[in-house]
Amino acid sequence: MITKEDLKQEIERLDSGYLELVFNLLKQFPHQSKPDPLSCSRPIEYTGNDDTINDLAFTDIVDAASYGKQLRTDSWQK
Repeated sequence: MITKEDLKQEIERLDSGYLELVFNLLKQFPHQSKPDPLSCSRPIEYTGNDDTINDLAFTDIVDAASYGKQLRTDSWQK
């Protein structure tokens, strides 16, 4: 089995005229996606002044992951 290091070494030795061809070929293959860290988020809890009080930090936000994703999307579109 070829490792990523073996492939990198072959690319380093490749004639530069073929680099664009190899790059375009590699782009055609499916790539691993990184796990979305927000897909497993949960509500943030905090303790008020009284140790017996536990409430959600943002009571009007149902899904913190969706809210954060929307904030990032909105900021990129500006």
